[in-house]
Amino acid sequence: MNTYKKALLALTILTAMGGAVSSARANELAGVKVAKAVFDITTGDQKVFLDRMDLIRQTADGLRKKGIKPDFVLVIHGPAAKFATKTLVGTKFENEKLDDLTKAQSSLDSLKNSGAKIELCSIAMDRGHIAKDNVAPFAVIEDNVWENTIVLENKGYAYMPIH
Repeated sequence: MNTYKKALLALTILTAMGGAVSSARANELAGVKVAKAVFDITTGDQKVFLDRMDLIRQTADGLRKKGIKPDFVLVIHGPAAKFATKTLVGTKFENEKLDDLTKAQSSLDSLKNSGAKIELCSIAMDRGHIAKDNVAPFAVIEDNVWENTIVLENKGYAYMPIH
């Protein structure tokens, strides 16, 4: 068999496999109306945080295009709590160098506006010296987001760690 015929055969096989993968993927999604996930967000790295927020947005958009409603809850605690503040001034994070806090705030606000719930842990607020009046309006203050995560997992939400 000459090189052209081998290449054509390989392309035909790959195309057929792609169809099989797409078909299998469609079967996985069949009947799913709502995709529930709780994102456990602790990363204090701004680059990682922004990347993951964009990935959450892309995931929600992709699900919507497939006719599936995303039901996402983002629980924020640990070093990530700084991204839910209006300002770092007066917090334990005030000496950290961030490129632009408004990028993180905008990404969270956008996710909230698209239907995600943003929860900020009051324990993380205490530990990070974040006053209630310094919490950005997109976030809901919760007593203990670990409790919320446990309950959501028991309600069938997929656990998605972002550390």
